[in-house]
Amino acid sequence: MATRHFTVEDANALLPELRVILEHFEARRRELEERQQALEAIRQQAGENGHRLAGEEFQRLKREAESILEECTTAIQRIEALGCILKDLQLGLIDFPSMRDGQEVFLCWKPDEAEVGYWHSLTEGFAGRKSIRSHPSS
Repeated sequence: MATRHFTVEDANALLPELRVILEHFEARRRELEERQQALEAIRQQAGENGHRLAGEEFQRLKREAESILEECTTAIQRIEALGCILKDLQLGLIDFPSMRDGQEVFLCWKPDEAEVGYWHSLTEGFAGRKSIRSHPSS
């Protein structure tokens, strides 16, 4: 069970901060992919011509990728420290533990939504999202 339960208002109050974290995460994730592609190209080239992977460019890209990965991990930890659960990195899908009719549920939000407008049971997941408006909040 969650240590913190959010009301819809609590969750909505965090959205500006979560948007900033997710935007930064997404930008850094794209940069990480670029570094990984460049590293792979160097690996392939080294494999084809028998060179080692100790070159200056390879080492620089590797250090940058490791640094970016640390920043991404920190962003995830910041989200978790707020009491939220990052469910999908690609979508930026975030769940907020909540109580509804005496049962623990998740309020569910993704960055293209203006506010937290959905919830689902612990077992249903994203596919089972229901509108908060169609069921009174607890």
